[in-house]
Amino acid sequence: MKPSPSILILGTMHLDRPDNGDLLHPAPIIVSDADRQQQIQTLIDVLLTFRPTKVALETTSDRQAQLDQDYAAYQEGTFELTADERHQIGFRLARQAKLPQVNGVDWNQSIEGVPNLTQLEQEEPVGFHQIISRETLRMKQLDQDIMGLDFLTFFQKINQPDTTRGMHQTYLELARLGETGMQWVARYWYVRNLTIFKNILALVESSDERIIVIYGLAHVHLLQQLLTDSGLVEVTTLDDLTR
Repeated sequence: MKPSPSILILGTMHLDRPDNGDLLHPAPIIVSDADRQQQIQTLIDVLLTFRPTKVALETTSDRQAQLDQDYAAYQEGTFELTADERHQIGFRLARQAKLPQVNGVDWNQSIEGVPNLTQLEQEEPVGFHQIISRETLRMKQLDQDIMGLDFLTFFQKINQPDTTRGMHQTYLELARLGETGMQWVARYWYVRNLTIFKNILALVESSDERIIVIYGLAHVHLLQQLLTDSGLVEVTTLDDLTR
């Protein structure tokens, strides 16, 4: 039987916690101390057993030239990694796998006529804040977990189906908040993830392709579903590598 390309999606929190339009913006996580750096390396060592042929990151494709420049500088030793998981995990993983580049597959643009979350909050304040309050509790628990667990254990925990499905269900609840909620989820969130899905598949050049995709946790369930349902690739998980 002809082998299928394999894709592993690693869900992550944004370690540097940028204000990039996410629902919540917790404090940054310190990753620069020696213990955390070793924990990240342990996670990378596990990911290397997947034998990746490409690494895809949550960077928009129109920034590929800058991504290439930064990664080349990192390989030359002239680029200092930030706390960003694209650097701490993506760049380090790609270099250790001896890959020539990393690949931006994100899409994140405003669409004319599509409402935003500010409008949704104004129109449906009660329902919106109920969802935000619950997500704040989830984020606090994730913060406790990442402070109390080593990185590999933490990433194993957050990539469990119950966690990724729970994150996805939040968007389905937003879709139930009137016409505005439905329009935002259908015409922005699903369009964004379908575009990411398309961009990931565009990286597949052969049947022995093995691509690791490092992405914000909220995207994982839907991307795994889309890739699985496409029938074009095999979807691998972090758990598959540690069994």
